[in-house]
Amino acid sequence: MDFPFKTLQEFNEFFKDEKTCYEFLEQQRWGGTPVCPHCGSVKTPYKVKPRGMFKDIPSYRCAEKECDLPFTVRTGSIFEGSKIELRKWFQAAYEITTSKKGISSVELATRIGVSQKSGWLLNHKIRSMLQMTATTQLGENGNHVQADETYVGGKNKNRHKDKKVEGSQGRSAADKTPVVGLIEKGGRVMTFVTENTNAETLNQIIEENVCAGATIVTDAYRSYSTIGNAYNHITVKHEEGGYVTERNGHKFHTQNIENFWSQLKRGYVGIYHYMSPQHLHRYCNEFATRYNMRGVSNLSRFLFVINNSNTERITYRTLTPNIANPNHPKRKLPPTNSRL
Repeated sequence: MDFPFKTLQEFNEFFKDEKTCYEFLEQQRWGGTPVCPHCGSVKTPYKVKPRGMFKDIPSYRCAEKECDLPFTVRTGSIFEGSKIELRKWFQAAYEITTSKKGISSVELATRIGVSQKSGWLLNHKIRSMLQMTATTQLGENGNHVQADETYVGGKNKNRHKDKKVEGSQGRSAADKTPVVGLIEKGGRVMTFVTENTNAETLNQIIEENVCAGATIVTDAYRSYSTIGNAYNHITVKHEEGGYVTERNGHKFHTQNIENFWSQLKRGYVGIYHYMSPQHLHRYCNEFATRYNMRGVSNLSRFLFVINNSNTERITYRTLTPNIANPNHPKRKLPPTNSRL
């Protein structure tokens, strides 16, 4: 299938109706030959009359006598059960993957014509597809790895007087969520939302994701001092005004991971204004995947999301267990927005 679009207008003109979207998804998911998502049968299914608001979409029934269940290309994917048209799903995926700092649920809802609640749910569902499976550890190609941590939460100066929190700045901040980042110079970034940044946590993350013998560059945070003899550990002492450390004629720094944090925090401040600790890992996946795919085209990023759609269905209730159920004993009110 040819893809003649280069702009959002051409994108919407290409996916002009539901039938086109369904046929496109069939091609991407099945290669054009329907496969029963219930039993996995590749036997040519029966074509059945579609039900619902769209009367011309491809609908099938499994040809296996033991199965005999109806299905469409949505069945068994993250699109299953959604009342939102595929055309709007596709536009949302294109908008999110092409926006450098993301797009808020309010803005997304306005652009595709759904409610803010639906826009918020679409955002999180698409974020669940923005995950890259790592096949190798960082540092295997000989490039050094930079490690650092940041803390996501609000600043006291942006809070009302009666909502200020003591000790809300720095690594000991009680109201912020730590995020650990690893980035290979010239390569990919990985993020990990953690409960703390003690030596045990950092060592475990590094050992599981960085190959033994690699060069690791960090700041002088004392939790990194116990990385051990398995790595060539280089420390950049920022508190002494130094941002580059020279070793054996090579210069080392942590600016690559710092640059990634700046993108994440610009998205926090300028777009989302608040990232719930409950969903922070999805936001981090969103920014990490866009960063890792920075060298590919908008079309490639869109296809990456579509090809990852064969995943478990996510519902609003599973994303908001304390809010969706008004009788839940641990129900909490949505937190007050505040900037980094």
